[in-house]
Amino acid sequence: MVDRPLQVVTACRARDLPVLELAAARLPECVPFDGLTVLAPEADCELIRARLGRNANVVSEEGFIPGLRLEDLRGFKLPGFPAGAGWYYQQFLKLQYAFVDPEDDFYLVWDADTVPLRPMQFFDVQGRMLLTRASEFHPPYFDTYRRLFGSDPHRECSFIAQHMLMQKSVVREMLAEIERRFPGPYPWPLKIMNVLEPVHPNLFSEYETYGHYIKNRYPDRVAIIERAWLRVIPQFWGRRMPSASELRRLAERYDYVSFERGYAKWRALKLWLQKFLGWPDRLR
Repeated sequence: MVDRPLQVVTACRARDLPVLELAAARLPECVPFDGLTVLAPEADCELIRARLGRNANVVSEEGFIPGLRLEDLRGFKLPGFPAGAGWYYQQFLKLQYAFVDPEDDFYLVWDADTVPLRPMQFFDVQGRMLLTRASEFHPPYFDTYRRLFGSDPHRECSFIAQHMLMQKSVVREMLAEIERRFPGPYPWPLKIMNVLEPVHPNLFSEYETYGHYIKNRYPDRVAIIERAWLRVIPQFWGRRMPSASELRRLAERYDYVSFERGYAKWRALKLWLQKFLGWPDRLR
């Protein structure tokens, strides 16, 4: 069970391809790997298939969630909309994968902007799912959890760690509970959207919602672990993606690195990168 092969699932747009190409090449070496599924806009699928080749199964997101299109989310009167609708939509796509091949009960959601660096396990010797601890604390995510389930998440950590091992049967159970609690002729993503309070652009996290749901409902199935990981911001580098040698140096300290598009602590991180990797002072 420790090395049980996992289908890796990610949502990607063409702009994220430079990092996803790095990730796709390294995932088979770093996780128990049974294939990579990329959920992408129809307009980007051909390019992603061409770039990833046989390393991935690229699936159009159009119609992937029955009864829901990206356009259905853009009309919500929430902070950051309509542009922010895609951020919610990609989360729903990853949850919807729980309905694909239900006999295979586990899948690993992996952020498209994250590159694995060292081998990792996602089950312990007792068969428990290993959920990675993170330090983020964003109160609106937990307010949404309370409204969705009518209970407290009992937060002891964050699960926003750029990946999440998901048990399909539990994801389906979680979504079915949302369906029951909020009856009506709407698919479950719209029921989630309808409970959001417009206090911040980011109001729902699939990682926090599922992580706390399974931890609270099935505590014997999970163990929370620490992994060493890092956030990096490539658009501020003024340079190319990292070389293989730079990734090897990062692997001396980290299990994976996330090349995010925005990060508030960039200035301190920039100084560290210059010292550790010898990157030039022209970074801004």
